[in-house]
Amino acid sequence: MTSSPAETIDTTSSLLNINMSNITKITSVNYLTWKLQIHALLDGYALAGHVEGSAPPPAATLTTDNHTAANPSYTKWVRQDKLLYSALLGTMSPSIQALVSRTKTSAEIWQTVAATYANPSRGHVQQLNQQLEHFKKGDKTIDEYLQGLTTRFDQLALLGKPLDHDDQIDSILRGLPAEYKTIANQMEGRDVAPTITELHEKLLTKEAKVLALHLDIVPVSANIATARPRSYQGKQQQRQPHTKDQLADALTKPLSRARFIELRNKIGVTHAPPS
Repeated sequence: MTSSPAETIDTTSSLLNINMSNITKITSVNYLTWKLQIHALLDGYALAGHVEGSAPPPAATLTTDNHTAANPSYTKWVRQDKLLYSALLGTMSPSIQALVSRTKTSAEIWQTVAATYANPSRGHVQQLNQQLEHFKKGDKTIDEYLQGLTTRFDQLALLGKPLDHDDQIDSILRGLPAEYKTIANQMEGRDVAPTITELHEKLLTKEAKVLALHLDIVPVSANIATARPRSYQGKQQQRQPHTKDQLADALTKPLSRARFIELRNKIGVTHAPPS
């Protein structure tokens, strides 16, 4: 039966071609991240029911007065689902596309991927916990140290095994070197654990003080400078703070890793000082 103009409009209007190019491609270890990104996107378009199965296809045909005809709503649903199906495939590597090659609808893709990757690997969770147990600041800046830890906190949360906030704070304090012991003692003595943001700020301040303490060894640098050409000394003078106030101001701001290493090498510090 030929569709009427009204039916044609109904089956083609309001179809949404969802752009998933910014979605993180799914791997064997990031299923929950992938799921959260796609679900949030489809919720925004009111299309999550397609993948969840809560918006099943309507009847393929309609019967009126003993006359059966194609259901335009079904045709529209199929077209929309094919667009979703294609978009989901675009978030997968060829190896994972092969895994869903027998599926026909977006809901079947969703179910197949969930059945394969939804249950977190016990070994992966153990690996992350072991990494947290042995993660140390070492030569990292405070920013790098905190980023490494919070990344692992987030991974555990996405695997459905989030760390308690107090345990997160303990992990941060546990990996600090001796010169940060005063901060650790202050935090451990509090009745309520600080937020990670608050602790981060305190550690940045302490990092600046530690570097400022080592930079008090100025005569050594000065003696080295006397053996260098005047042109080099002039450039160095332009780059260095000339007063203690300027030095303190420079060191109260978060340091990049490059600047951190530059200052550390300049003062000849290779190991953490004793507490």
